Amino acid sequence: MEELAKVAGVSVSTVSRALAGNPLINAKTRARIADLAAKHNYQINENARNFRLQKTNVIAVVLMLDAKSEQHTSDMFFLEMLGAIADALSVQNYDLLLVNSPMTNVLDIHNSRIFRQSDGIIFIGQGNQHDHLNAFYELEKPMVVWGSNLPDRRYCTVGADNVVGGYLSTKHLLNLGRKDIVFMGDINMPEPKQRFEGYLKALKEKSIRFDKHLQIDVPFEMSHASEAINDLLQQNVSFDGAVCCSDLIALSAISALTESGLRIPEDVAVVGYDDIALASYSSPSLTTVRQNIVQGGRILVQKLMAQINGDTVTDSVLKTELIVRRSSGAW
Repeated sequence: MEELAKVAGVSVSTVSRALAGNPLINAKTRARIADLAAKHNYQINENARNFRLQKTNVIAVVLMLDAKSEQHTSDMFFLEMLGAIADALSVQNYDLLLVNSPMTNVLDIHNSRIFRQSDGIIFIGQGNQHDHLNAFYELEKPMVVWGSNLPDRRYCTVGADNVVGGYLSTKHLLNLGRKDIVFMGDINMPEPKQRFEGYLKALKEKSIRFDKHLQIDVPFEMSHASEAINDLLQQNVSFDGAVCCSDLIALSAISALTESGLRIPEDVAVVGYDDIALASYSSPSLTTVRQNIVQGGRILVQKLMAQINGDTVTDSVLKTELIVRRSSGAW
C-alpha cells in the first residue's frame, strides 16, 4: 500500500480509504487509485483487514427448527427465505453461515464458533425461546428475528401481522358459507397462536361458537397434518373448511382428504399460509395468506447491516394479503 501511495502521489491513508470506497475521497481520486491498483496487481488482504476491523464478513442464519415435530431444513418456507437472505447478503459482500441443528437454548450459541465467526445473526422464527432471545440480545451481538411482536420483546423483528392473516383466511371461508372450520396449527407457538386469535375473531363476528374439537395442534411438518385429518375423519367430526398455519400443512391436508374420497373445495374448502412457490401449482391451486418471503429476507439483511454499522433499527411489519385460488371454492 505504501508503494501504491508513492505511485499515486497520495498518502497511505488516502489509498486505504479510496480502495474501501470511502466517500470522503472524491470519485475521481478513487477511480484513479483503483486503476493504478489493478495495473500494479495490488490486492487487499481481506483476512488482515477484517482482523484489524474485527469483522468476518459472515452472517449466521439460525433456523429455529422444532425438534419435537421433526421439522426439516427442506421445508419450502425455509428454503425460499434462505434464498432471499443469501441473495441480499451477496450484494453486501457477506457470506452465509447456516445453523440448522435444533437447539433448546439459543444462548448456547454464545460459546460457539457461530458467535465468534460472524458479524451478526439472523434467527428465522422464535419457537418457544422468546425469553432466551431477549437474553441473547443483552450480549450486544447484532441480531434480528423473523417472528411475531411478543410482549416484553427487546430484539428487532421482521414479520407479517399473524392475527390479520388468521382473520382474513377464516372470514373468507365464512363468507363462502362454510361454518364448521378446522384450525390446524400448534397454538403453543407464537405465530400460530396469533393466527388462532384471528380465527376466533372472525368466528365471533359471525356469531359462531368456537368448537374445541375443530382446533388441532399440528406442528409445521406434513406427516402430522395427514395424521390429524385422518383422526378427525375416524372420529366422524363434521367440518367443511380448514384454516391451516402453513401451505405445507394445507397441501398435506388436501392430500389426506382426497385419499379419503372427499372433494376439494366442494366438500372441504382449504386455506393455507405463506404462499410458497408450490401453492399456485398444486391441484387444486391453493388459496393462501401471502407473506412476502423474498421481501422479508431482504429486510432482515437490511436491519442487520444497519445494526452492524451502529444504527438503531425498528421493527418491520409486512403486508398481509389473502391470495384467492381454487382450493377455497371462490372460483
